[in-house]
Amino acid sequence: MALTTVRLLAQQFRLVASQSGSGSIGTVLTNWEEVDTSYDKIGNVWSQSSGIFSCANTGIYLCYWAMVINDNSGGDRFDPAIEISTDTGSNFNTRSLAWGHADNSDAPKDGTFNNQFMFDVTNTTTFRLRFVQSTSNNVSSTSTIVGNTNYTATNILFIRLGDKLWRI
Repeated sequence: MALTTVRLLAQQFRLVASQSGSGSIGTVLTNWEEVDTSYDKIGNVWSQSSGIFSCANTGIYLCYWAMVINDNSGGDRFDPAIEISTDTGSNFNTRSLAWGHADNSDAPKDGTFNNQFMFDVTNTTTFRLRFVQSTSNNVSSTSTIVGNTNYTATNILFIRLGDKLWRI
């Protein structure tokens, strides 16, 4: 039996500033920064451009993500998600989804919606990942997706768990 060495990696990104909901489904969250407040990453394999994340190291990863939202109007229903592409971003598929609802009974309507999942990066050249505001119910333009450069609110965390174990 051949086993490979596990190399733990961990990086976290956050939304730099709050932004209004787009009012349309499939809008990719952009304006990310790597966390830089009391933060020590382990490795440096994740990068992003215009909300599309790329990974420079193959392996099995755990992704934890959260969207913090506030709505001051009549309520909002939405379904933030993480989507993955294995063809350099030509096609994306939902891999992790959460349902959210800002109730319309009391103002303000706040919530943190999150999920986590494991995935395998087998080809760093073609793998892409993105965080979308919603997949079938848009985030209303009266809702605010919370971001801040001084603390972590809406965020995404990647932890490399290791390699696949191959048995011979």
